[in-house]
Amino acid sequence: MKCRVCGFEFDENELENRGCSSCGKHDNCNQVHCPNCGFGNHPQLDEEFEFITKLKDRFKRRKSAN
Repeated sequence: MKCRVCGFEFDENELENRGCSSCGKHDNCNQVHCPNCGFGNHPQLDEEFEFITKLKDRFKRRKSAN
């Protein structure tokens, strides 16, 4: 997984505490906190963010071609 804030890449399956240790949603927490900056990343949104990134890159290429 790549953190959306700091860009740090890590394996979310190797983390001891995937979710927030201080929130009350331990059982239903879907966030994976970055070990570098602490940002709570949502694994379900990875595909959506990847699509948005590809779309932005496509617009940049079109703009630079004109």
